[in-house]
Amino acid sequence: RAVLYARVSGDDTSKDGRNLAGQLDMCREYAQRQGWQVIAELAEDERGVSGARMDVPELSRALDMAESGSFDVLVVREMDRFARKLAKQLVVEEQFKRAGVGVVYVLEEYDDTPEGRLGKHVRATIAEYEREKTRERTLRGRRRSVMAGNVMLHAGGAPYGYRKIEKDGRAVLEIDDGDAAIVRLIFDWYVAGYTIRAIARRLTDMQVPTPSDKVLKSVPKKRGACQWGPSGVNNI
Repeated sequence: RAVLYARVSGDDTSKDGRNLAGQLDMCREYAQRQGWQVIAELAEDERGVSGARMDVPELSRALDMAESGSFDVLVVREMDRFARKLAKQLVVEEQFKRAGVGVVYVLEEYDDTPEGRLGKHVRATIAEYEREKTRERTLRGRRRSVMAGNVMLHAGGAPYGYRKIEKDGRAVLEIDDGDAAIVRLIFDWYVAGYTIRAIARRLTDMQVPTPSDKVLKSVPKKRGACQWGPSGVNNI
C-alpha cells in the first residue's frame, strides 16, 4: 500500500518539472511498476511558506496515516521534496521509519546501509549548498536592480491601483486611473462607516474585477470573477 507525496515551494516556480502534477505522475508510474496499490496522493503547495516548517498539512496527514498503519511505503520524487533543509529531510524520514513505513525516491536509490546513508547525506548537503548559493545570487541581482532604480514586484505584479511601465530603461510604477478610482471609493466608504465585509459585498454587486481577476485572467476561479472577500478589501 503506497501513498504518493509531492511538494512545491517558492524556489520551484520557474523550474521545469517541479510542478505538483508532474511529480505525482512520476510517483504513480513508479508505484505501478512495483505493483503497489496507491491509496492516496498528497500534494503540498508551500510557495510563500517557510521550508523549515514542520507542520505542513499534507505531510502531517501522511505521518498520521503512517502512525495508524494505513500504508506501507511513501513514494516521493526525490529527497528534497520533504524540505529545503537537510535537518528536516532527515527528521521526517526517521519519523516515517519509526512508524514502520518505508520511504522510496523515484529519482534516487539508497541502500539501508552505513554507506547508503552516507551517500544520501552527502547528496542532500550538496543540494542544500546549491540552493543557498542560488538564493544569494538571486538576492544580489535584486539588490542591484533596485539600486539601479527599478521597482521590485512580487509574482502577482503591480499593487492594485498601479501598473508597471518602462521609463528611461527602468521598471517603475504609475497610477492606473481605473483601478485608482476603485481604491478611492473603498476608502470613501470606509470613512463613511461601512465595514470591510459590507464594502466587499458592494464591490461584488457592482461586478468590479478583483486584483486576482486582473492577474489571473485566463485561470478559472472557484468563486467566479468579481467576487470580493473581506481579506481582499483589507489588503487594499
